[in-house]
Amino acid sequence: MARQLVGTWVVGSAATGTLAVLFTLDRGPLPVRSLDTLPTISLLGVLGMLAALVAAFGLLAWGTLEVTWLPATRRAGALWVVVVAAGGFAGWGYAAAATFTGEYSLTAQLVLAYLAGGLPFVLIAALLLESRQANVTALVVTGILLLAGAVIMDGDPLEACAELLWWLFGSNLTIL
Repeated sequence: MARQLVGTWVVGSAATGTLAVLFTLDRGPLPVRSLDTLPTISLLGVLGMLAALVAAFGLLAWGTLEVTWLPATRRAGALWVVVVAAGGFAGWGYAAAATFTGEYSLTAQLVLAYLAGGLPFVLIAALLLESRQANVTALVVTGILLLAGAVIMDGDPLEACAELLWWLFGSNLTIL
């Protein structure tokens, strides 16, 4: 269990820290560069980091699936990767919106991304563990972090998260 969670933390933090750097290089007045303004080399870096994260999570799932409540099958391993990656990025996006709204310095944001960027991924992975204690702990910590983020975002996390998506996707984002 510890091997899966530590591995998830390390992979998630390395990937999100590097992604944070790629999206904040030469960002101008906005908090992040939008995807359509990233230089080709940075865009390739983003794609490479996403591929590396999925590959590393695949190896983690393959080697540690027995500690989850999922069956020990390839399909279950793929499901673990998708759920942990998607949920982790959702949590990381929420945290990013909170740090931008809270006007954290870029240095503080990058340090947080590299040190704590794996936490959302770990919380999702902990929800998939066999241990009910780990499940409950992950739920409680997630709830506390969501509330803390909402306080930092002046009680309007939906607006702050939508604004971050607008910055990230630029004029290519259409909100219905």
